[in-house]
Amino acid sequence: MKSKPVLSSISMLLAGYISTAQADTVWLNNGDRLTGTVRYLSDGKLGLETTYAGTITVNWNDVSTLASGNPFLVENKRTGENYQVRLSSSDPGYVWVERSEREEKVSVKRIDEFMKAKVRTDALSWTGNIDAGVNLKKASTHNDDYNFSVNSKVSQGKWRHNMGATYNREKENTTVNTHNYSLRYAFDYIMREQYFWQSRMTYKRDWVEDLARQSLIGTGPGYQLWDTELSRFSLSFLAGGFGYGYSDGSNDEHLGASVRWDYERSLLGKSLTLYSNGDVGHSLDEDEIFTLDAEVGLRYTLTSWSSLHIGYHHNLVSGTRDTLNERIFSTGLGIKW
Repeated sequence: MKSKPVLSSISMLLAGYISTAQADTVWLNNGDRLTGTVRYLSDGKLGLETTYAGTITVNWNDVSTLASGNPFLVENKRTGENYQVRLSSSDPGYVWVERSEREEKVSVKRIDEFMKAKVRTDALSWTGNIDAGVNLKKASTHNDDYNFSVNSKVSQGKWRHNMGATYNREKENTTVNTHNYSLRYAFDYIMREQYFWQSRMTYKRDWVEDLARQSLIGTGPGYQLWDTELSRFSLSFLAGGFGYGYSDGSNDEHLGASVRWDYERSLLGKSLTLYSNGDVGHSLDEDEIFTLDAEVGLRYTLTSWSSLHIGYHHNLVSGTRDTLNERIFSTGLGIKW
């Protein structure tokens, strides 16, 4: 039984259903045919991963139809309803939308966006980026600013490793206003579906502020809200210890808890990436220590290996002997892999 049109305004987000991987086929308006694995449709660009040319993008307006051995579960952003989409070449220019026991044939031109969830495999995956910003100014004052950051992620099977480091130095004439570095390492064990267990360690060293050292070690459960080809978002809830060292050599230690987030969204056919990560924490004793370590930024892809970035980092620690409230803006070039 065919229903009346139910998708008057479609803006779809794949919510993660994939069966055994099979080749997808894309037919173009000029009669050409491409085979590979459809990864996403975003901002008018269809991403197709191939064995002969890597991941290529195709203008959605040039697509006649496409077929896949795997169904897609999509969400209508306007209504919040979920639909199963069956891509079939038997109806050029259309896909079948299935809801309960009813089906509707919908033009591919009415689909704005979809994406496939990432498949977890035993194959080793290593991604990362290095960003660098340098600002040298010589006028009435002489300014030397340096910002470097390294981020790397390794995943295999049920394990994920996240490593990173930063370095910041700002000097005006003979006065050093900022000089610090940070190191971090976290590993996740995926227990089932969207649930994982995370352990995290961070260390920060500062040569300017009275709060000269910060350290955190924590462990706790996490929840992956989604993880697709175009977007990911996870939350983790950690309990552990906070450690603080001061410029005179004294130290403080506290039990505490924190909530960490990790968000990334690709836009404009993966040419632009919006990201945000960080954590907010609080001590579990009477000292009422509050911490915020947050970063947000944009990264624009220049080539397959280079990018341009702009970012904002806020590090706040209150309740210790000396309140730290540091803000760093950075921009520059980077490489990725």
